[in-house]
Amino acid sequence: MNCNEMPDTLGFSIIHTGRMLLKSINMEFASLNAEITFEQMGLLYYISKNCKRDIIQQDIANLMNKTKSAVLRTLDILEEKSFLKREAMLNDRRKNVIHLTDKGWKVIKIMHEKFLELDKELNKGISEIEQKNCMFVLSKIQNKCN
Repeated sequence: MNCNEMPDTLGFSIIHTGRMLLKSINMEFASLNAEITFEQMGLLYYISKNCKRDIIQQDIANLMNKTKSAVLRTLDILEEKSFLKREAMLNDRRKNVIHLTDKGWKVIKIMHEKFLELDKELNKGISEIEQKNCMFVLSKIQNKCN
């Protein structure tokens, strides 16, 4: 096997691009709020999008494709920073319902607007058809990974 071939693979390119994107997003978010990373923001985002129903740790782990222990660590950090709170479920005291605090909702609004600005900037010079094709291909790859 020729090691020079790896960077030319789709998988390598996606991973490398994802890491570059994550680094630039984290730098942008840090300039707005150094308390939170993009990954932590993702967890808050999932909670905000599911605020109409009771969401528990297992739901978040399933949505984010992460282990319960990884989600627990992030929840602990975000609760310590007052972005969210956990309350025992009325019908099952072993489970905690997770809610955003006012501070959590505020950071979600700011970060969401910033993310949309960044996305618009990243898509400059890429046609709508190219964007749709890229999303289509990524969707196919995600389905194969599942």
